[in-house]
Amino acid sequence: MRIVFAFLVACVSFFSFAGPQLAGRVERVMDGTAIAVRIENVLAPLSGFSSGNLLQVRYVGVGFSKADAEKAYALNSLLVGGKQVFLELEEKVHSEDGSLLAYAFLDGEGWLMVNAILLTAPVFSFVPTPGANRYDSILAYFDRVPSTSILVCPVLYSWSEAGKHVGERACVEGPVASVGTSRGGDVFINLGKPYPDPNRFTLFIPARHVGKFEAMFGSRFWTNLLGRTLRALGDIRLYQGVPEIELSDPLNLSIP
Repeated sequence: MRIVFAFLVACVSFFSFAGPQLAGRVERVMDGTAIAVRIENVLAPLSGFSSGNLLQVRYVGVGFSKADAEKAYALNSLLVGGKQVFLELEEKVHSEDGSLLAYAFLDGEGWLMVNAILLTAPVFSFVPTPGANRYDSILAYFDRVPSTSILVCPVLYSWSEAGKHVGERACVEGPVASVGTSRGGDVFINLGKPYPDPNRFTLFIPARHVGKFEAMFGSRFWTNLLGRTLRALGDIRLYQGVPEIELSDPLNLSIP
């Protein structure tokens, strides 16, 4: 991920307009930029909307290519799937498929904008929408300016000492010595020592979760990691005598 969230909060808040008008829960992620939302509460005077309505919503200003459709869907699902969201609508403009155009937020005060967060991932791009440009400057900014992700660690161990802390939830940091994949599509990232050295520390990403990491870091991202220092958050465990962390959420992996 390419964003410092504190800066995102400050910028979106500064440029904020009306703020969220509807609160609801995502019942279905349609694709990388569209969601079906069941309205739970109308927060501001807004005609034609009431609790219980099911709305098809598309994010303003965010697009992706057909080649990246699967990755975009995975990242959107990770961010909002099944969660409560807060919507600020573009009341005068609809998308070509008839969906309502909106700015979605993860909080009721309109600080954390989903549109802007998605644009920090390389699979998404800023797409101006005629007649819906209240946040164009901030969306364009987060599409083009890279930044470093922040991983909040309860405690940090180097790859060489992490094996002494089996059973703890912690961050482990170290240089990538080797990478590999299984026939089933699992990804193995070995820190400090290469496979099959028993003194290595392994970051294990099961095949069923690899798509989420590719949506965040790019297709086959592990092929470009040799020599880079990574940090991962998770429960330290032993597998066949080798300490490892199993990763299912890309937000728990920091790649500088």
